[in-house]
Parts: sequence; structure tokens; C-alpha cells
Amino acid sequence: MPKPTIRSAQLISPFGVGSLCEIDGQSFFVRGTGSWAKGYNLEKIEVGALTEWLRPRELRKPKESVAILRFPHWHFCPECRKMTRWTPDKDRENLRDDGSLPRPTCDGGKCKHARLVPMRFIAACDNGHIDEIDWYWWAHRNHEPAVHGACSRQTSQLYFEVTGKSGGDFSSMVIRCSCKSSGNLEGIADGPLPQKCRGYQPGEPSSTCVDPDNKTAPGAPKPLYMEPRGSSSLHYASVISALDIDGDSEKDKWAKLRADVIYQNNLQTATRLTTFQGGDTSLAIETFRQSLEARANDLGISFEDALACFEADLGKNPVEEAATRQTDEISQQSILDQEFPVLANPQGQNSRWLIARPETPTSRFGLDKLFERFVRVERLREVRAFRGFQRRNVSEKHAMISPSLGRQQPDWLPAMVVLGEGVFLEFSNSAIAAWRNENEEQIEEFTQSHLVNAEGLGLPSRMGFNANPTFIMVHSFAHLLLNQLSFDCGYSSTSLRERIYCGTDTEPYAGLLIYTADSDAEGSMGGLSEMGAPERLEDVIFRAVSRSQWCSGDPVCRELDAQGVDGLNRAACHACSLVAETSCTFSNVLLNRVLVSGDGRKNGRGVCEPIGYFSRIFEV
Repeated sequence: MPKPTIRSAQLISPFGVGSLCEIDGQSFFVRGTGSWAKGYNLEKIEVGALTEWLRPRELRKPKESVAILRFPHWHFCPECRKMTRWTPDKDRENLRDDGSLPRPTCDGGKCKHARLVPMRFIAACDNGHIDEIDWYWWAHRNHEPAVHGACSRQTSQLYFEVTGKSGGDFSSMVIRCSCKSSGNLEGIADGPLPQKCRGYQPGEPSSTCVDPDNKTAPGAPKPLYMEPRGSSSLHYASVISALDIDGDSEKDKWAKLRADVIYQNNLQTATRLTTFQGGDTSLAIETFRQSLEARANDLGISFEDALACFEADLGKNPVEEAATRQTDEISQQSILDQEFPVLANPQGQNSRWLIARPETPTSRFGLDKLFERFVRVERLREVRAFRGFQRRNVSEKHAMISPSLGRQQPDWLPAMVVLGEGVFLEFSNSAIAAWRNENEEQIEEFTQSHLVNAEGLGLPSRMGFNANPTFIMVHSFAHLLLNQLSFDCGYSSTSLRERIYCGTDTEPYAGLLIYTADSDAEGSMGGLSEMGAPERLEDVIFRAVSRSQWCSGDPVCRELDAQGVDGLNRAACHACSLVAETSCTFSNVLLNRVLVSGDGRKNGRGVCEPIGYFSRIFEV
């Protein structure tokens, strides 16, 4: 086959470092950044907010290639069912002259070189490691030497067969050995596998894997669990993103200057000179004045701004700054706090990478009482950086694996730049406050347990949101609006994304950006920003809220106390509120459509529902 390819935007999510991606029926593991080709292959990316927080690390975009490895190694032939361990050595031995990879094929004479299929299941642990399942053990777990004779791992030949009995469940899947011993896969998904984790990542240096929760056997490795090869729980990417607001504020100009290599070199020398002068900065400023003026001209900022930044940086303690950079963690919520006032600016924004045109909501359906403004975002630039990943669960108890996968951590993170457009809606703070006060008891009953569980799992800090009832309402409305917009403006639902802006209870604000941002043409067709016109958006909102009043899964969907991942949703299922994983930045959790369109009725379980924030649009 030609060299395996994916779209560049997919390299951050869902096919980031540590994930398995299927290409042309073959499965590949994306190796750590320490194995990626350097030099011309990595293009530096800059965006104000992320550049400032990440320093001294950088963001780099792979231009041509990343390192991959075929995994799992175990394959089976769909014709004769024989299992073959296709190792990287076999790929190297069969590499074609043009550098393309060979297709794993069966060497059986009757199979006519049928393509091999990767095994469906692999093993994963909560510390982020993955490994092959010990198929030899499953074939021999009922082995009787007196009946089957002696058998060796090195000489045995395994077969993966499906009997067709039991409705196709695990008991109908059988691993058979050439020694006539066989065992089905019943129980493979019921708990830990018999094998223990060896700290394995395909193609990466070996490591240790210790289970800190095992009090009876300190130092014992973590247990492994079976996971389907294509399971979404196999790879939870931690991605931080920022819009390039590209304003003319002092902070933006300073960030641009601080990203300059020559400026940083001059600053280091000037800092040493200042220290030698006992803290007096006058000589250092005079010495580097000419160079500073040249850098300001090259970067398109005024000398006065550059000088103010230089003086501010000279007054910092370099030891304290280094310590702060090492301990500071990038906060998605802090980035959102910066973006919100720019998008909500009544004057709009017209810069290189952000064009936002505010509109006044119409009085139809009473939307002018629910929203402060609608904003047509005609252009935006987003940078997404990959910080690491988890397997099986996003709980704080589960380890976060860095993109280096155990190798020495490079001074950069993989990132991607995407362009697009969108619609921004700013909610009315007074309307939200009134809604929460009038329904305080019911809202607390419908949200408190979910918010507490989310806090216990550490989701707010990891995903970047403030956990409160306002967030659940805005997030639920975002999914409803996203689905409706995909019908009305022609975009596929998977190409639209949400960006939720929600403050704390003490410093409230709320906003929602539905946008499309991709590296191809679908990110800039113009149809989505046109939907931001009030006369169009009002009908979209009404239809989205109306559809949320009823779900084909009701009354079960509406009346369940908990459903979805970790039971963090209430009235939300695939039939009404869930969206594609590429569209939701919060893994489809903390959703409840009753907070959007509830009418205060008592449901079938005798529980009084809250009145939804948008319920008044049916009264007008």
C-alpha cells in the first residue's frame, strides 16, 4: 500500500500520539514525538495566548510525516482463520522499492494471499499502556497435557474462529491451537485479564507500571483490561486550544515580541548585565536600544511598546520566572476567559485572524430578553495543541501520558492550525440569574449530583470549564443548536464544533460559539456565519428548542437520574442531545435538555422538573 495518510487536523484528535488509527483495513499506532522526524518536517506555530503560557516550550506542526508502527501485531486470515504475528521486521523485510508498506497477506496456498485482518481486541491499563492480549493463554486455559500433549509458544500455530453460536458473543469466538487445545473468549470483558501490564507502548522504550492501589502486593503492576481496537475509551486526548484574537492590546504586542528568538537572546544578556550592575537597568537598556528598535520595526510594533516590554522583563527575577514556568499548568478556562470579552465586544473585531460583527437579537420569541447579542464570526483562526492522553477513563486517578511516550520530553508540543467561521451568542446575565433564582430548588436537584461527580473525577480542570448549572444549560443548548444548524446551513454535523464560555457563580458570564474550523475548504464556505443574522438565527433557535421537548427515548430518557459516560447526563441520549465526538469538547457529558425547554411539570416518577431557560419562547 502507499504510505498511510490521514488528514493533518486528525493528528491532534482523534488520531493523536498513542492512538490507533485504521487506514485501508490496517491498524497503526502513532508513536511518541521523540520518534518523529525533525528539521524541515516540523513547522513552528505561534498564537498569543498559547505561546505565552507554553514558554519555554513551543508548538510545532508536522508538515509531512509522523512515526507510526503497525499494531496490534497479531493478525488473522479471514479465509483459513490462521493467526500470524506480523512484526515490524516483516514490514522492513517486505518494504517496496518506492518506500511503500507491504500489505500483510496469508502464506497459505489455498488462501491466494488473502489480506490479513488485525485482531479485534487489545489490552490496556489505567496507566496508559497498551499491549497484545496473550492469545496463547486463551487457547490453552483448558489445556490437558494428557489429552492434547505438550505444546510450546514458539512452535504452536493459533487460529481465530467464530462458531456462529450464541448470537455472536464472546463465547462464540474461539482461539484454537494446532495441539487441538482451544478456548473461547467468554469472560474476556468481565474484569482484569490474567496477564499483568509490562509498561509497554509499541516501538517505545520499556518502562515500569506500578499499581499504587494494590495494598496487598506493593510494587505489583497494574492489571490489564480488554478493549476493542476501535473503542473511543482507548484514547482520551487532552487538547488545549485558543482562538487567535490577534488584537492590538499591549499583551498581544508583548507576546509577539517575546516569541522572537533574537529578543530572547538580547534579554538574557541584558539580564546578566543588570545583575552585574546591582539591579540598575539603565546600562542594559542603552546597550540594546538599537537592537530593540530594529526588532520592533521587523515585528510591526512601536518602539515604545517594545521598550516597555523590555523594561518589564528586565525587572523580573529570572529564577522565579523559570520556576513559575515549570510549575504553571496551561489552563483552558483562562484562555476562554481572555477570548470571551473579545467576542462579546459591542464594537466587534476586525483583525487579521478574527472578524466578528455583532448584531442585536430580535424581539421575536423574546430572544432579546434571553441574549445580549448575536455575533457573526466571519473569520477565525484556531490553534489546537496536544498535551497528552489517557486510556479507559479521564479520572484524575488515571495517569496522563505525555506526547513523548517515555522518551526525553522535547521542548515542543504537536499542534495544528485551522481556519473557519462561526456564530457567537452572548447570554443575558440578568436573565440567567432570574432563571436560576426562580428554579433554585429544582435546578439543584437536577444538577447537584452530576456536578459533584464531575468534580470528583477532576473534569472541570482537565477539560476547562466551570462546573455549575449554567454550564449544563449552555452546553445542552449548544448540542441542540449544533444539530439544528447542521440541518439548516449545509455543513455535516461532524464538521461543526462547540466552544462554551461560562463564568463562575461569583463572576457570571455565558456565551456560546458554534463554529467550523478545519484545514480544508469546509472551514470557510461562509454559510455558517450567514446564519448569525438575527432574522435567520431566531428560527434556528426556536426549532432547536422545540425539538428538545420530546425525544423518541422518552419517557425513559427524560426520567432517568443518570445516564451516559459515568452517569453524568440526565435527560440526554443519542436520539436527542449527543453529538459526534469531534464536535463536543467535553466528551458528551453534563447534558440535560430539561434545563433548556422544561415546563415545570411533574414527571412520571413524581419529580418536579425545573422550568427551562428557553421555556418563554413558547409563550410569545
